[in-house]
Amino acid sequence: VLGLIPSSKRKRVLPNEPKSMLAEAFRTVRINLQYLNANVPRQVLGFTSSSSGEGKTFCAVNLAGVMALSGKRVLLIDADMRRPNVLKTMDLSDGPGLSTFLIGETDLGSIIQKSDIVGLDVIGAGPIPPNPSELAEDPRMAELFTTMRQRYDHIIVDASPIGLVSEFVVLLGYLDLSLYVVRERHTPRRALRSINEMVANGKVGRVDLLLNDVKAERAQGYGYYTK
Repeated sequence: VLGLIPSSKRKRVLPNEPKSMLAEAFRTVRINLQYLNANVPRQVLGFTSSSSGEGKTFCAVNLAGVMALSGKRVLLIDADMRRPNVLKTMDLSDGPGLSTFLIGETDLGSIIQKSDIVGLDVIGAGPIPPNPSELAEDPRMAELFTTMRQRYDHIIVDASPIGLVSEFVVLLGYLDLSLYVVRERHTPRRALRSINEMVANGKVGRVDLLLNDVKAERAQGYGYYTK
């Protein structure tokens, strides 16, 4: 398990509160990523889960924010073109996004938005397309990641749940590491068995678990929660 994220009423780290409990929890995740994966590439990180409601967008947004607050250039991409939620969480406006770029209607520069955290840029999912699986396989996706790897220190990808649709499997070719979000008292055990089988069968590479929505009394023992 890469880290424990305590239950929080906040949806994201705020730029004027870098020492909040929420920021501290994700700062620990950032440090664990650095030391537990010291010998593997970790520039591009993908977030997934078994189903909706487990907090993958919450975790992707907050890890991206904490990384930017540490002085890194970070790009957050909403690649969940079925149920996008990044722009809403970041209080940013809808507009052209990933789907718009993949169908060739705009260029990369037109879909990047600045956030209220210095160093953190965001690409929204764009209008929901009728064929997200086919779009994920478009060659322009490779162009996006090749270009953005040159511009940013870290790229955080909020992808679709791996247990429901196939887009995440397509995106695996562009990721360095996958973070699988498990929500306490919500994610069924059979989902964990499923991801273990995919790793064992070679369908998925390295996967780190992130335990989300941990009650304070449990997280406190791991040093992720202070009153």
